[in-house]
Amino acid sequence: MSVPNNKSSKQEKIALLKKLVESEDLFYDNQSTFQAYLSDHDPEVRILAIQGLWDYPDPDLINPLVDIAQRDPDQRVRNRAITALGRYVYEGEMADYDYDWGELDTVIREGELPEESYRRVVAFLLEMARDPSVSLDERRFSIEALGFSSDPEIIDLLEQAYHAPEVEMKVSALFAMGRSGLAEWDDYILAELDSPVSQIQLEAVRAAGELFLDEATPALLALASSATDQNLRHEAIWALGHMTSIEVWQFLDDLTQDPLEDEETRQLADAALDEYEMFQELTETDYETDYGLYEDNDLAQERNGGGNGYFIE
Repeated sequence: MSVPNNKSSKQEKIALLKKLVESEDLFYDNQSTFQAYLSDHDPEVRILAIQGLWDYPDPDLINPLVDIAQRDPDQRVRNRAITALGRYVYEGEMADYDYDWGELDTVIREGELPEESYRRVVAFLLEMARDPSVSLDERRFSIEALGFSSDPEIIDLLEQAYHAPEVEMKVSALFAMGRSGLAEWDDYILAELDSPVSQIQLEAVRAAGELFLDEATPALLALASSATDQNLRHEAIWALGHMTSIEVWQFLDDLTQDPLEDEETRQLADAALDEYEMFQELTETDYETDYGLYEDNDLAQERNGGGNGYFIE
């Protein structure tokens, strides 16, 4: 854990926080460091501190984040706080508040986000998303944060956001649809894969990957092969890692070995290929579990006991 130093320069603070945000060391708890910088006078420092707190969904941080989202003088900081609250929506969706664990209930729920905390965050974000007095950014980032939720009220909100006249709002709706994991958005996302608006097309490609939308495979292969926009092409390559056809595997494998491609593209294709192979293995495991192909039936039941999950960046 790093100790904040109020005498440090802005550059030193930013360097420290970036190092902690990007660190993959899971043995150190940096929550108190990030939390200490929430009140720093520099907005860039506050933004990084909030970003770092994504990995620490502590209910005690909800009040400070809500306060920042409402009152920070810098809109970029307010936006980041709204985004950070999305982690609590995710945690609440992963919890099973209605299930009775019996004697183990207290133990199991010890690490679970309290339902009242989840409800409070959702209510705040809904209010923010519908408030015409706040900026477009604050409304659309609230919608993105709510994307993890399967609540019918939020599904209606995404529908409205998708049909909004502002391009930015439609982009955020597609982002939230990708987070949702709901098949009802498939047609919207497929329709936008060839959108003439680059921001919308890019977000549709990303959402197709997040939703493992196999029907998007032909469009993604075309974009990954010939899109002139490098960002769009790379996003399509990454999304292909979540598809299932053997054609995708062959395309990605060829791309990793193509001497005419730049190193960044080959490395991205290699990472997407790893994703593809990992999800193929998971799918095969799920199949074997569902059909009782494990020799030990108790083990099969144990492995089949997990719920669906989301992958968070």
